[in-house]
Amino acid sequence: MRTKFSKMLAATGLVTLDPEEDTHLDAPAEAYPEPEAEPEPAPAPAAPAPVLAPEQSVVAEQKDFADLYREANVPVVAYSAEKLLKLMGGLESMPMEVRKQAIKAMDDADETWTVDDSVLDAQRKVKALAIAKQKIAQQVASALQNADREIAAIQAEEQDKSAQVRKQIAELTALLDRGVARAAQQTADVRAAARTNQEAGERESARLDAEMNRLGQIVITFSGQSQVQK
Repeated sequence: MRTKFSKMLAATGLVTLDPEEDTHLDAPAEAYPEPEAEPEPAPAPAAPAPVLAPEQSVVAEQKDFADLYREANVPVVAYSAEKLLKLMGGLESMPMEVRKQAIKAMDDADETWTVDDSVLDAQRKVKALAIAKQKIAQQVASALQNADREIAAIQAEEQDKSAQVRKQIAELTALLDRGVARAAQQTADVRAAARTNQEAGERESARLDAEMNRLGQIVITFSGQSQVQK
């Protein structure tokens, strides 16, 4: 019977196993025909993601991967995907098939972990990272929508203030125009009154001159006789 240790030795090429050994464990694929897969139903259209609040739309950069995995409830395994990657990096000088055989031999020789656990860990972490990417996309989209709403509110407020200011300017302009017209009318009235008074003064002065001249005739006429009598 094959053991993990014998498999490890076989994978490294140190021993050769009997190909007929444990044949009952390796049935040909033709003996187990796969059932025909049923067609999958068409996926329903995804509902639009809700818009996050502004404080929830800020993307945090350089977040630790461990925090992302913990938030996604990724369970801890004995031999993580990162450890397997490090092991693969140490064997990168080997051809891929030899590298896989060597890792499989180490897996068979160690009961504390399996490659399948590391693969499942990688799958879970990839899914967690994909979810994190979706959240980032939702944050970015929400931030853009929130920015559009804030800009629209700012522009609406500015338009309202501008309308109020323009209304005040129109009212002040009308008030100014009325003041200027009133001042112009008052000025014209004052000038007209002064001109009327001037004309009245001229007429009255002329009348007084006429009376003075008329009375002066008496003085002229009798001024010599009056001096003789004196």
